[in-house]
Amino acid sequence: MFLIRWLRALLFLIIFPIYTVVCSILVLTTNILLNDRRIDNVIIRTWARGTCLLAGVSVKVQGLENVPAGGCVFLFNHTSFFDIFAIYSILPELRFGAKVELFKIPFFGYAMRRVGILPIDRSKREKVYRHYEKSRARIEAGEKFVLAPEGTRQEAEVLAPFKAGPFVFAISSKAPVVPLVIRGAAPVWPKKTFFVNMGKWHSEIQLNILSSVSTDGESLETRHHLQQKVYDMMNPYFKTTQSV
Repeated sequence: MFLIRWLRALLFLIIFPIYTVVCSILVLTTNILLNDRRIDNVIIRTWARGTCLLAGVSVKVQGLENVPAGGCVFLFNHTSFFDIFAIYSILPELRFGAKVELFKIPFFGYAMRRVGILPIDRSKREKVYRHYEKSRARIEAGEKFVLAPEGTRQEAEVLAPFKAGPFVFAISSKAPVVPLVIRGAAPVWPKKTFFVNMGKWHSEIQLNILSSVSTDGESLETRHHLQQKVYDMMNPYFKTTQSV
């Protein structure tokens, strides 16, 4: 069985980049020709679910009734690159904030720009805030974004202290915040690991969409209260936590 799992992980390593390039070219083509967000979302969901199938991963979700009808900012705990596929397999309409290095990947990077992914350069905070500022109109038009308040992937399933940026974005956009807890993704594709789902034939990732938190009445001066409230909502889902 170990040999079979190893071969599957190796096949994923070979097939996934090809599959991603094909999906990137497809979404680029349809976006340029049709510019229809609904078609973009279908392709994104197909890419995510195909990746889950290839890796032997199923995704279970609770709390879909908590997804707001209009624009909002989802905040998720980040332990694995597989978080992206788990979220997009369920909620393809969300638009991630992705590290700027990913936009340099041929086809994939341009496809991300075309579908509205936000470039995040952690070394240049001012540039990040400028992108947030430009995206406020998109939230007002009903778009939904998903950001990692921890700032980067964690090596264990632990809720790390939150950064200010996502909360500043939500408050300045007057958008509700939706906490999104992801469990089970860390062992599927751990940080600093090439092989996916190496230890198991099948893994399950659980998404818990918690009740949205209004930013009405919040200001940049009261950001820490909002930050703490969201942290405290997500905190009970983790065995090990750190202080904000």
